[in-house]
Amino acid sequence: MTNFTDSKNATHHWYPFLKYQEECEAAGKEASVNDWMRASGQLQNRIEFEEAKKAAEAEALKAKAEAPKKEA
Repeated sequence: MTNFTDSKNATHHWYPFLKYQEECEAAGKEASVNDWMRASGQLQNRIEFEEAKKAAEAEALKAKAEAPKKEA
């Protein structure tokens, strides 16, 4: 008989997080739902948005830094 409350083999939607939490505890780090969702690819759209935003900010800073050079 399968033990569905065992996080190592259960398929309930929270058990994968509980397994992640156990892995984090073993590694000595704190587990969070946000980190788990990022690690499991469930926030890929958000990650891509954040990367695009950082790239746009970096490009804007670069353009702003080059603007005075062109005026001089």
